[in-house]
Amino acid sequence: MKTIIVACGGGVATSATCATKINLALEERGLSGQAKAEAVDIKSLDQHIKTADLYVAITPVRGVVQEFSIPVVSGVPLLTGFGKDACIDEIVKKLELKK
Repeated sequence: MKTIIVACGGGVATSATCATKINLALEERGLSGQAKAEAVDIKSLDQHIKTADLYVAITPVRGVVQEFSIPVVSGVPLLTGFGKDACIDEIVKKLELKK
């Protein structure tokens, strides 16, 4: 199973909401057995990146351009609702999930 991490300031509200939306969308597409999203605290991101397959970024670290060894997708559409399906499509494509 592939791991998707979603990080926000506290790893509780925003990232948990987005992780839930990702998991529900994967379930609706019949892909829930292939990947799972989990919310993490931005302060522990470096630790979680080591074992994750994809990172959904909610908040950038101001003034810092970060490079990661795994694909990164913007999770802002999951918060706003605008472009949510395209965001999920991008996650599915980058993880190469198939029905």
